[in-house]
Amino acid sequence: MVISMTNKLLGIVIALALTSGIAAHAAQAPQRPLSPIALPAASSLPTAIQTAASRLSETATSTIDPAAAIRGAYQRDRVALAHLRQQASQLKGSAHPAFNQFISDEEAALLAIERAALTTSRPASSSTIAAMDKLVAAAQAELDRQLSQSGSTKSNGSPQGGSSQGNSQSGKSQGANN
Repeated sequence: MVISMTNKLLGIVIALALTSGIAAHAAQAPQRPLSPIALPAASSLPTAIQTAASRLSETATSTIDPAAAIRGAYQRDRVALAHLRQQASQLKGSAHPAFNQFISDEEAALLAIERAALTTSRPASSSTIAAMDKLVAAAQAELDRQLSQSGSTKSNGSPQGGSSQGNSQSGKSQGANN
């Protein structure tokens, strides 16, 4: 009984906090409305809900504490780059070390963006987060390109090319969900 009441009260407090954060965002930045979130098919609904909740939380946090939102996005994007590095283990020859170096460069750029934003008194969280996310998207595109090249090399007479492209497609969905 006490736990049930505590959970209900906690739910009300969270709802009020989110509502207050959204209202504060609307009051402070009417020219930057909250972006709508499109939910994909029901098969990936748990991931979509998690992504939507993450974006809503990030937006609310950036309204209240932009530096915390930037630090959170930095951590999220660093994890995404680490996942891409793991997916690149499929690359053969010199492509694998070259992609690892590319990821290291992207991590350094990510850190530079975060540090530059956090040195200001009131960082612009939305543009900073967008710039950091753009780095991860570029890394995902580069990995997809490399994997498709290695897949087309294999498919010159071997049926393995199709499965390699399938892995490339699953890498896209994983990168988009991070």
